[in-house]
Amino acid sequence: MGLQNDPLTETRVRPMAVGDIGEVLTIASDAFLTPWTEQMFMKELCLSFSRNFVAVAGQGAPGPVAGFITFWVIADEVQLHNMAVRRDLRRRGVASRLFLDMIREALDQGADTGTLEVRPSNEAARRLYEKFGWRVTARRPSYYSDTGKMP
Repeated sequence: MGLQNDPLTETRVRPMAVGDIGEVLTIASDAFLTPWTEQMFMKELCLSFSRNFVAVAGQGAPGPVAGFITFWVIADEVQLHNMAVRRDLRRRGVASRLFLDMIREALDQGADTGTLEVRPSNEAARRLYEKFGWRVTARRPSYYSDTGKMP
């Protein structure tokens, strides 16, 4: 595979802007049983400790939003809150790129630990996190109120 075909080099990550919210909502609605609302994303954009990135497909002119990630950096910890990739662009490195950019930002801000919640049934997300060395340290019973199942 040549460099120009590498999904990671064809995807730019940049801070999420208010103008991205429409595409982000579409991605979230497709990815989650209980997606975040517009107000939730807008609030995140206003919080000083919240980081919100979008992956944009293509190197040239602005392409469509391929995925997004929302996380907090507080003191020495990064907390992943929300991440999803457009269905037609999954398994092409977009989530890895977003996750890696989150880790870089967190390290730049002094974080040395991280937390996240994930459903046991979300194998793709669990494999991604494990790929970057993250591991299960605890389980929260009934964390996901929409299904009543543990994360």
